[in-house]
Amino acid sequence: MFRTVLRTPEVIRQAYLQAERGHVSTDLLDASIGQSWLRCLESGLRVGSEPELPQMASGELRHELGRNQRFLKLSSPLAERLSSNLNDCQVILASPDATILKRLGPHQDFMADVTMDPGTLMPESLAGTNAPGLCLIERKPVLVNSCEHLLYPEVTVGCVAAPLFDLHGDVLGLIDFTFAANHPRPDQFLDHANWFSAAFEHQLFLDSYRDHWILQVQALSTWSQQEPSGLLAFNEDGSLIAASSHALKTFVTTETGLVGCPVESIFGVSWGALVDHCRKYPGVLSLEKTGRQMIGRLSPPSNWRAVTSLPIRKPGKLSATDALIRSWPSELATEARRAVRALEAGMPVLLQGDTGTGKEQFAKALHTDTESAGPFVAINCAALPEGVIEGELFGYRDGAFTGARKGGYNGRFLQAQGGTLLLDEIGDMPLDLQARLLRVIQERAVTPLGGHEELPIDCRIVAASLHDLEELVDQGRFREDLYFRLAAVVVELPALHQQADLPQAVDRLWHDVCARHGSSAELDPELLEQLAGYHWPGNWRELENCLEALLVGAQPGVEYLTTADLPIRWRRKFQQHALVPARADTRLATPEQQPRNLKDLEWEHMQRTLQACNGNYSAAAKTLGVSRSTLYRRLNKEPASSPGQYKTFC
Repeated sequence: MFRTVLRTPEVIRQAYLQAERGHVSTDLLDASIGQSWLRCLESGLRVGSEPELPQMASGELRHELGRNQRFLKLSSPLAERLSSNLNDCQVILASPDATILKRLGPHQDFMADVTMDPGTLMPESLAGTNAPGLCLIERKPVLVNSCEHLLYPEVTVGCVAAPLFDLHGDVLGLIDFTFAANHPRPDQFLDHANWFSAAFEHQLFLDSYRDHWILQVQALSTWSQQEPSGLLAFNEDGSLIAASSHALKTFVTTETGLVGCPVESIFGVSWGALVDHCRKYPGVLSLEKTGRQMIGRLSPPSNWRAVTSLPIRKPGKLSATDALIRSWPSELATEARRAVRALEAGMPVLLQGDTGTGKEQFAKALHTDTESAGPFVAINCAALPEGVIEGELFGYRDGAFTGARKGGYNGRFLQAQGGTLLLDEIGDMPLDLQARLLRVIQERAVTPLGGHEELPIDCRIVAASLHDLEELVDQGRFREDLYFRLAAVVVELPALHQQADLPQAVDRLWHDVCARHGSSAELDPELLEQLAGYHWPGNWRELENCLEALLVGAQPGVEYLTTADLPIRWRRKFQQHALVPARADTRLATPEQQPRNLKDLEWEHMQRTLQACNGNYSAAAKTLGVSRSTLYRRLNKEPASSPGQYKTFC
C-alpha cells in the first residue's frame, strides 16, 4: 500500500534534490519508487535528463500489433467501455515490454507535452521511473505521481499502471491510466486498474476455455454487489479442468485439490441435471456449496448445439394466449401462437398495436403460457424521465449519483430474473439508452450504474410499442440493430372492431367487469348490439371504461341494463356514430370528389393490392415491397381525407 503522507510534492522534491547528488533517500519515497530510482541511477540514467523516447517505425508497429493481437482483442472492448465512463484520464494499452499499443478516449489537454503515442517504448531502462515500466517489474498495480518520474521531474501527468497476466502467470500486456498532475484523487485509478485486471482475467478465461463448459458462480449474498464472479471450466464428463483465481477464493481451496473433481462433489448436483437445465432453460440457476446459497450460469462449449424440446400442452386446455386471441383474424392469431413458442425458446417478442389494444395483457398471457418460475415485471419507457429510466432498467450502486437509494437498486432486469420483462412503449426510449439495451440483450448481462461487474440476467424479453418501429428506424429515431434484435417475432394486435365475434367479446368483458364489482347484471340485447357496433378508437381500454361507468352508475338492484342506463356522454357518442355512413367499402369504387394527399393514395393502393391477394397480408406485403407489419399498420390508420370515418378491411 502506498504511503500518501510521503508522496507530497514537497517531500518528493527533497528526495529529488538528494538524487541529483547521487543519493536515493528511500525513507522519503514509496518502496517501489525508491527501488526504481536506485535501479535507474545504477544503470547510468541521469536525473532530469528528459531523454527522447524511441518510436517504432510503422512497419515495426504493425508487426508489434500483430504479435499482441490476442491481448488487444480481449482488452480493447473492456478498455473502451471503461474509457467511455472516464473523462479525466487517457487510457493506454501496452505490450509486455512496455511498448505503447493503443490510446483510448478523447485527447486530453494535459497530454500535449507527453509522448505516449502507439509505438513509443517505455521500459524503465529507457524512460526511467514510470508506471508502465515499473508495474512490469513489480508485477502489481503501481502509482507514479508526476514528480516521481526521475528523468522527467517537470512532467505534467501522473500514471497508474497494472500488468495483465495470462492463465499461467505470464504477462500478456498492461493497462495505464494517465491523468493530470494536479488530479485530486490519483488513488482512484488504482481501483480502476484492479477492476480491469479482474475483468481481463474473466474475459481471458472465457476465451481460453470457450470449447468447454463454463460455470460462472457467485454467492447469492454478493450477487447484486460489485463482487466478481468465479469461473469453473468442465469437460464433457463434468470434471473440473480449470478455475479462475476468484473461484478458488470462493471455494477456499487450491486448484490442485479442485481440478479433476466431478461437479457433483463440488455442488451436490449431477452433471446431467446441469446440462439438461442449460438445454431447456439457458440462464441463471441456483446452487449450494458448504451451506452457502450461490447463483450460477452454465454456458455450453462454443460448438455445442442444444436440442430444445418445448412443453406440449394438454389437448383441450385453453391457454391464456388462446383465450385472448380466439376472436382475432386467423393470420394474426397464428403469429400470436408463434410468439409463445419463440418466448419459450428465449427469443424476444415485439408487440405492436394502437393504444388500448391490450399489449400489456397479451404480454402477461405470454408470461403465463411460458410457465416461467420468475415474476412478470413491466416498465413503461415513455413514463419515466430520461435521466431516471437508465437506473430503473439496469439498477445502480449505493452512491452512484445524487439521490441514489441507500444500498443501491437492482433494476428491472434483475427483478425479472427467471420471469418476463415487458419493455412497454420502447419506441420512446432515448437513442443512447437503446445502444446500452442492445448490449444487455446480446450479452445477457447487465452492469448497474456506478458498478463494474457484469451480472448475468435470465429473463424473457417482450417489447411493446404503439408506434411502427420500422417507421421510427426510417426516421432515425430508433436503432436498426436493436429493432432487428427485438423483432424476431412481431405480433400485431388488432383493433377492437376487427374482432370476429365482437358481441361475444363485449359480453365476456362485461362479465369480467361485473365479477370485479360483485354484480350479476346483464346487458339488454339492443345495448349489446350498440356496444358491438361502435368503432372504439380507444379499443379495449375505452370499452372497459365505458362498461365500468355503465355498471357503477346504474341503479342498485337493476338486473338488465339498457341504453337509457348509459352515461349521457356515451349515448351521444353512439348516436353520432349511427349517423355516420360507413363509406369505406365503396371508397375505392367511387370517383374522387375531393383532392387527396399522398397518404390517401398510398392507403388505397395498399387496399387494392390486398384485395388482389385475396386478403393475404404476407402476399400483399411481398408485392408492395414492404414488411407485413408495416402493411398492417398503415391499413389500420384512417385516411387523412376522411377523419372519423368507420374503417373496414378486406
